[in-house]
Amino acid sequence: MIKPFGALSLLELHACYKLRGEVFVVGQQICCEAEVDEIDPRCHHVMLWRGGDLAGTARLLPIEGGAVVKVGRVAVGEGYRGRGLGRALMRGVQAWIDGVPGRTGVMSAQAYLEGWYTQLGWRSVGGRYDEAQIPHVKMVYERG
Repeated sequence: MIKPFGALSLLELHACYKLRGEVFVVGQQICCEAEVDEIDPRCHHVMLWRGGDLAGTARLLPIEGGAVVKVGRVAVGEGYRGRGLGRALMRGVQAWIDGVPGRTGVMSAQAYLEGWYTQLGWRSVGGRYDEAQIPHVKMVYERG
């Protein structure tokens, strides 16, 4: 399920922030001020539900007039990892990107996941850099 920020229910918004907090703030010890920012209201939010639980989420920021989508805050809950749900989440993201002819995706991926994203059709561009004190790499997705 993918919804613009304004269409999220309060429960959906809370679930997205809660999962992101568990994965990034608690799990990776990223500063909580950096996690929720002014970009969220401009994004579409991806939600992968399993029953009543939000198993995965990501945010999609259309830029350059919508020709490019910046993918970020990709998170899968700890209890849902290793089940192929991250792959399902990203397939949904890629289908959304592919939904507009000529649109591409970009992301700042955590470097340890570079090989995993490559298997999904993303490619690295440029070298590694630190973001929130974690090594990252810029990746691009073009219609698969």
